[in-house]
Amino acid sequence: MKKIFFKSTLICLTALLTLVATSCNEDFLDEKPLDRFSPENLLTNRAGFETVLVALHKAAREERTLDRPDQMGAGTDVATSGVADGRFFNNYKEILPNDQIVNYYWDWAYTDMLKNSNLIISRAENPEVKWTEEEKNQIVAEARFFRAFTYNVLVNLFGGVPIIDRELTEPRFDFTRATRAEVLHFVKEDLEFAAQWLPKVENNPAKDGRIFQAAAYHLLAEVHISLGLETKDASYFDKSIAAATKVIDGSAGEYRLMTQRFGNTNRPGDVFSDLFWTGQQNRASGNMESIWVVQHEDFTVGGGIQQNHDLRWWGPKFEDIRSPDGKRILVIDSLGRSQGGNRPLNYFFYDIWKDDVKDMRNSAHNIRRTWYYNDPTSKFYGKKASYTVVNGKAFIANEDGSPTTYAVDTLRWFYPMIRKIEGEMPYGAQAGRTINDQIRMRLAETYLLRAEAYVHKGMLAEAAADINVVRSRAKAKPVEPAQVSIDYILDERARELIIEEPRRRTLVRLGKLYERATKHNFKAKATMEPYHELWPIPQKAIDANRESKLAQNPGYPGA
Repeated sequence: MKKIFFKSTLICLTALLTLVATSCNEDFLDEKPLDRFSPENLLTNRAGFETVLVALHKAAREERTLDRPDQMGAGTDVATSGVADGRFFNNYKEILPNDQIVNYYWDWAYTDMLKNSNLIISRAENPEVKWTEEEKNQIVAEARFFRAFTYNVLVNLFGGVPIIDRELTEPRFDFTRATRAEVLHFVKEDLEFAAQWLPKVENNPAKDGRIFQAAAYHLLAEVHISLGLETKDASYFDKSIAAATKVIDGSAGEYRLMTQRFGNTNRPGDVFSDLFWTGQQNRASGNMESIWVVQHEDFTVGGGIQQNHDLRWWGPKFEDIRSPDGKRILVIDSLGRSQGGNRPLNYFFYDIWKDDVKDMRNSAHNIRRTWYYNDPTSKFYGKKASYTVVNGKAFIANEDGSPTTYAVDTLRWFYPMIRKIEGEMPYGAQAGRTINDQIRMRLAETYLLRAEAYVHKGMLAEAAADINVVRSRAKAKPVEPAQVSIDYILDERARELIIEEPRRRTLVRLGKLYERATKHNFKAKATMEPYHELWPIPQKAIDANRESKLAQNPGYPGA
């Protein structure tokens, strides 16, 4: 026993002496990460930084690829949710600080987008990284674009939020909210750097999906409008016009509105429908209009296994419609299996087309308004589906127009379908998902942003000219300057950009969400209050911030 004790004592003493002998050398205490994907090992050259940029692109894609309705459309002036309960902004009173979607967007921003953006921006200052100054600035520019994009999302959902401008290396519990103006200025500075250093667009299929200079100018045009409205400084509208003009006139790269059919022209359609068909969103297909396109690379590692869910949520749940002899409409490849999560309102399907029903964007190639019974075993096979209303309830109609006993849900099952969500479905129609890449920015919106800035300056003739560039492509009647207003532009944005644009954020940045949602959306009118323009700050963020008060937005519990 003594020998064992002595040996153990000797080992302990040796270890102690070793510790004492090396205690004067601080390197002994330095952590040396062994994982090759740790920032210390990965971020040593351009290729390493590109890896983190890939994570940013993936996170940006995931804003809209979770299996849920599009929260930027539901509860606004263009759409409600077809589900029967209070979820998805059917009942604004249920949007509270612990709401799932509120927490999702906060976490998406702070734990994915901003964390990785700041990691790149901070670590790029390491003088030991092997790259040129231009390579460094281009990498940082793309990271700063994503940081700006994320804060622009946050400021138009939550208002002023905490600004984190560098990598955090230790826990913090003392965050405070910046003002809306401060956040917008921060976004502006990031975008100005990005616009300076991002490359111009390349006609290289391998570059599809990357962020180019025009994307920064496009977003800068929007943010300058927000700053003009927030600060009451009209010079920001001039800056918005200048930023948009760089995209429109080719200074930021070659872009143009597509006015002739392209891609798979054997498919029935028109040039507007061509913009959205599978494989035709990117420049590789000849589409010169798209500025930023989120990629879905099918069967590719990192390509997004959840696919594009726009079809699943924006189309009606038509499979529950029954023919007069009780047979269902079948899910087939050309339609897919949609679920009616986002139900466009009558405002979109009818009101905004009244002045010009021949507008290309209202054509049968772009809005499917007629449904047919397609079960070959039904005696009504190939005939048009219709319903009739009796005492306020809808029933499938017989051929003579009389009601059957089959009730039909016109909010979730039976309504027109916006066809820009259709596409190829390699996993089968039952999956309800396409592999379509998602357009986040395109030139038509840049024209509408510039028109918006012109309206704020009172330059209605110039605004009408920009709007008419977009309307001309759609073969729609030109708008007269006297007709132009912010509300008219919002109508035009709905005609051109529904599903593509984050409608909620558009309305919030213009201070129009409450006004227009309660005017056009019957469910919002029943439950929405003015304070619902902004979402609540997540309760978990308030609770975790124990060394400083993170103020709640007015109207919500704890405010």
